[in-house]
Amino acid sequence: TSLIQRRRATSDRNLRHKVLETSTDNCSYRSTQLQNDSESKPRSLRFTWSMKTTSSKEPNEMMKEITRVLELNNIDYEHRERYLLLCVRPVDNVTSDNLIQWEMEVCKLPRLSLNGVRFKRISGNSLAFKDIAVNIANELRL
Repeated sequence: TSLIQRRRATSDRNLRHKVLETSTDNCSYRSTQLQNDSESKPRSLRFTWSMKTTSSKEPNEMMKEITRVLELNNIDYEHRERYLLLCVRPVDNVTSDNLIQWEMEVCKLPRLSLNGVRFKRISGNSLAFKDIAVNIANELRL
């Protein structure tokens, strides 16, 4: 790899680390609270869902699958709450924002005995976010 590619990769890692570090300062949940909060349940929300992002699996199993796919795609994430992840990924070929931030949350679907995954863009290019969300949804084995 060239010197420019190595510097860019290092700066991308530093930027992702700073974003996650900053969001951790604002986060009300800490990992110890997440481990002690074994009785919590996912929120029941109305949101647009598809068959690719719904499952009858337990919420904890769904979170394991989500983290597996995020790690497979080299996406940085942190647990904000028990069933909520903040995700960050740098994006190439985007003129204005080179970093996409979004939330992924396992939620209970009202009136159904199913759980779903909610994607919510926090910042960054909306088309790049859509591509990432579709790719993740396609890779999830729910």
